[in-house]
Amino acid sequence: MRKSITEFIRDFVKEKRVLILLLIALPDFISIVLSAITAYQYRFSGLVFPVKESNTIAQIDYRFILVFVVFAWVFTLVASGTYHFNHANLVVMNLRVAIKKSFTYFFILGFLSFMFKASFSRLVFLIMLISGLFYLFILRITIYGLVLRPMVNRKIVTSFLMIIGRQKKDLEEHSDWLISHRSLGFTIASRLVCTEISTTWLEEFDKLIRYKKITEILLLPGMESDPNFSKFIHYCEDLDLHVNWIPLDSGNLGYWLIPSPQEGIPFLTFEKSGISIPWRIVKRIFDLTFSISLMVLLSPLFIGICLAVLITSGRPIFYSQRRVGRNGRTFKFYKFRTMIKDAENKLEDVENIHADDHVIFKNRQDPRVTPVGRILRKYSLDELPQFLNVINNSMSVVGPRPALPREVNAYNSIYERRLKAKPGITGPWQISGRSDLDLQTSVALDLNYLTNWSFTRDLWIIVSTIGAVLNGKGAY
Repeated sequence: MRKSITEFIRDFVKEKRVLILLLIALPDFISIVLSAITAYQYRFSGLVFPVKESNTIAQIDYRFILVFVVFAWVFTLVASGTYHFNHANLVVMNLRVAIKKSFTYFFILGFLSFMFKASFSRLVFLIMLISGLFYLFILRITIYGLVLRPMVNRKIVTSFLMIIGRQKKDLEEHSDWLISHRSLGFTIASRLVCTEISTTWLEEFDKLIRYKKITEILLLPGMESDPNFSKFIHYCEDLDLHVNWIPLDSGNLGYWLIPSPQEGIPFLTFEKSGISIPWRIVKRIFDLTFSISLMVLLSPLFIGICLAVLITSGRPIFYSQRRVGRNGRTFKFYKFRTMIKDAENKLEDVENIHADDHVIFKNRQDPRVTPVGRILRKYSLDELPQFLNVINNSMSVVGPRPALPREVNAYNSIYERRLKAKPGITGPWQISGRSDLDLQTSVALDLNYLTNWSFTRDLWIIVSTIGAVLNGKGAY
């Protein structure tokens, strides 16, 4: 039974939804206003367009037009459902949707101005779009990092999840993973085994819903085979429960399922992982700009680390190793040296935390690591020379983890798909546990990254890396 308007408003306020939506919508409004001011100053500053005293009327016209564009932009975001509350707003703040709707709005605006032969400069609106998206990204990331993410990590703001699956083992695996990834914003409120969606089972389900605060449902693989699967989803919708479903582990196969209905039949197509050529060009331009700028900015730190390594443990300052890059090509991988000399010859004397025969070697208290090296590793400062790898095009700023040759030799056909892209200095493994991850989890994260790649996600990973590096968890 659906809630009354009064109950909905009371629950809406009680669950901090108003606060969350304000944290998303307010930065957007400020960003859009700032973009209008930027575009106006660009037009009438005199740097690009000569300004004459007789331009007063034109200035008034532009002010009116820009005010209209600002409110129309905000209206477009609101009307298109950008601020519709869901779990995506809680965690990723729906940044990709806001950017997509903004591009659509300005495309329509440009088309209409062309059709009606409007006399104002289209370049002004281009400046407004670019600056607006820049301000929007910066403000949203700031709000998320300083306000929303700490609230999510402390469970002040969270979504209460019920996991439903065929077997108890599946429930435990998925719930343990979600608990270990608290930043996803889920609290496991209940776990329920379902061998069959029957009247008896629904009674048990209703009892849990009645006495536990649940807002999200997660259906695990195998549930779709039940004949009452679709009816159960409708039932959950009537209870105002948001339903999530994992159809199968396609993300770990190097593919992703894309809806492609055929004459009313709900087809799901396996989409290959990969980045298109135009986006590769954009990614490469960003890599070069970001790497060169950061190396210039951090040059004093580079010099300081070089001196610290040289004084405490002598030469060489840098450590190089063969790694496997895009399409299986090997390259020389650079880091600041953090271990004693001849560390490779003493590998047998150190225990591997994963397993003795594991292809990835890690030890939290590796005696071969120098005191300076331990500090460099904790904050990932030893990886700064990898920006040289980015400049010479063997690596990217964001990408899959650089693989060792012996690791690649152990790959099966599924794991090999992660070699379709250049490895990155940072990536999903860096913000999800770093050295604490086993090989299977690390590769699964890389495959999921490739199948869901977007430029905005790269930017998000870069920003999230700052927090992961400062935290120092999983770095040793």
